[in-house]
Formats: sequence, structure tokens, C-alpha cells
Amino acid sequence: MLLYTTYYYYMDVSIINPFLTSCENAFQRMFGVSLQNKEPYVVNVLGGHPWEVSGLLGITGDYTGVVAFRLHKILAHKMLELSGVSSDDQKEKDELVFQLISEFTNIIAGNAVSGIKDKTIHVSVPVTVAGENHIISWPRSYPVIGIPFASSYGPLEVDVCFKQ
Repeated sequence: MLLYTTYYYYMDVSIINPFLTSCENAFQRMFGVSLQNKEPYVVNVLGGHPWEVSGLLGITGDYTGVVAFRLHKILAHKMLELSGVSSDDQKEKDELVFQLISEFTNIIAGNAVSGIKDKTIHVSVPVTVAGENHIISWPRSYPVIGIPFASSYGPLEVDVCFKQ
């Protein structure tokens, strides 16, 4: 379980940690996959990125911002396979992957928000964005912090950008 004990670029860890813990727990419960966290870093939002799929959530309430669950298509397809859902049609399989990532992002958010105490947090309906080097319009008023994870099926990342 990932637990930060200090503020990271003024972002409240009591808000960040529930999203990270929820991601780790959901991967373990849903797919039997353990995640290993790596060192957080400040994302260069203008520098491009390697991710092919992003599940996005808007956050409002006592905090406002965006949380993104980001990964490669190969891991997204593995998640679909491990969920037991399949299709022989590639276009349908891609659509199922996007729906899975959206629902997975929703599960992460629901579990994270229920773990946040003494703060009012609302999350938007998740949206899945796909494509090589796709663009996310991050809020400009705060840095984006990337928290990378490794899994036996490839890397993923949770990116957070919010302020109180």
C-alpha cells in the first residue's frame, strides 16, 4: 500500500493516497495482479507521454481538479482478458476495453471517495480517451503529479492535479 506522509507540491496526501490505494486494491481484487509503486514525479504536460489509454475523472467539492488512470493498450487488453470478457471482433474488443477502463476508473473513484474523511469530494462520470500521445487539458493552476506503478503485464500510472 502506498502511503505518503508529506504534502507533495502542496497536494494533500489525504486526498491522493485513497486514489492510489484504491487502484492497487482494485487491480488485486479484480484481476489478481499486484502493483509495485515507483517514485512520483512532476509530469511535463507539454512534453508528450507514452500512454495510449486514459480514464479521466473531474473532481469538485472541497478540492477541484483531475485524476487520470493511464496505461498502454496491451495492459488494457490484458485487463479485459483477465475479466473473462472476450470478443473475436477487434472493433468490439476495443470498445469493450474502453468501457472496462471507464468502469475501472469509476470503481477507483468510488472507493477512493469513500475513504476520504472530513472532506466533501464529488467525482464526474469517467471518460476514456485513447490514442497515441493523446492530449489532456490539465488545469494550469497546479502541477500534475504522476505516480507510476509496475505490474507483471506492464506499467501504468495515476496522475493527479487538484487544489483545495
